[in-house]
Amino acid sequence: MSATQKSTGLPVTKKRSPLLASEDWWSVYLGLFLVVITWIAFAVQSPLNILKKAIPVSWPSSALMAHFGTNYTAYIFMFLLLGAITSVGIAVMGGKVSNYVPAFTVLFASALLILVLGSQQTLKKYGLEYPFWALVIGLIIGNLWTLPEWLKAATNRTEFFIKTGIVLLGANLSFNVIIKGGVWGFLEAALIVAGGFTTAFIVAKKLGFDNKFAAVLGAGGSVCGVSAAIAVGGAVEADEKHVGYVSSLVVLYALVLIFLLPALGKALGLTDYVTGAWIGGSELADAAGLAAAAIVSDKAVKAFSLVKLNRDVMIGFLCFIFAWIAVTRWDTKKAGATRPDPKVMWDRFPKFVLAFLAASMLVTWLERIYGAPISANVVANLNAIRSWLFVIAFLCIGCNTKIKDVRAMGSKPIIAFTAVVLVNVIMGFILANLFFGGIIASPLK
Repeated sequence: MSATQKSTGLPVTKKRSPLLASEDWWSVYLGLFLVVITWIAFAVQSPLNILKKAIPVSWPSSALMAHFGTNYTAYIFMFLLLGAITSVGIAVMGGKVSNYVPAFTVLFASALLILVLGSQQTLKKYGLEYPFWALVIGLIIGNLWTLPEWLKAATNRTEFFIKTGIVLLGANLSFNVIIKGGVWGFLEAALIVAGGFTTAFIVAKKLGFDNKFAAVLGAGGSVCGVSAAIAVGGAVEADEKHVGYVSSLVVLYALVLIFLLPALGKALGLTDYVTGAWIGGSELADAAGLAAAAIVSDKAVKAFSLVKLNRDVMIGFLCFIFAWIAVTRWDTKKAGATRPDPKVMWDRFPKFVLAFLAASMLVTWLERIYGAPISANVVANLNAIRSWLFVIAFLCIGCNTKIKDVRAMGSKPIIAFTAVVLVNVIMGFILANLFFGGIIASPLK
């Protein structure tokens, strides 16, 4: 039985093939299905642009109610699309669809309220966007009330939602962006990731944590936040509570850095490009980093995107590396452990990461054929779907994170995660000045 199946607490028939019973595989099927149908719709000149309209406008500068009056069919379509495709997956995996459908409906309605709240302009200015509100509201719900069993049919599918969303994230990471930026953005990202993981393992060892928790700390603090924590956590079969704890810390620290890094950049007299590259190497989450860079300027956003996208794309390679290490070394140290079968690493490896890379390569290829319209007619629609999936996933993370469990872990995990963040910020500052400040190179103009 996989870690995902254990985390949901749902019975899985032993005879059922992993190709049908695994959330990993279903995130691959659904993620690539969405990428392909969105591409086909564009290719036959009937783009699914109704999807990108199912995101609330920034208000009050734009009329929110007028937006809903004009685009209510887009929200209905988004609900039917996500409800239908995820219900198929749940049914084939052996879940109870009669419980899942009403549970998903509740989550979707809650996600809509969160998206509206996160699109308020003043809140957005300070980085209080949907990841923050989804987690906070989920924490309130999960800790004040006992969730009914029928609702758990959806809230216990956190990884299903977020893994499918990560596949779609790949479609937003064109390799063309990385190639155009040259070696410097990649080099800064690689050094940041290496430094973050090294710090995580050193500090975790001193504080008495196991290697798997250290891997989750490093991923959440130095790669791409919640997505990386879940992906690497799945690769090494980390404790789900540890993954949820790191996810909560990612959101909280990301909010602090939104205000801190732009202010420090201005106080230190850094150029916009250097500040943007610093944010790209130090910020924990894409949305938070974009908000921080936008506070500075468009130039900062450009440098941020170059470095942060390079960090994001490393998630696939890191999952492979840590899956191999966990299978061949960490798990063999357990009492009674036998020599690992190479097949175990494949079973452990997050399959959705392969779909993430496939989506990235597919969109890169499409951009070469069709050019800029791909961004507006394919990527934008996929980004809208991804936003909904991430809101629902973060809401589920909050619902499943118990404050009493966090308290039981004490202050040591906070100390460990803080150490990773501090190293990233310091290394990010040095590398941004070296690679984007004219000391070694100045690749952006």
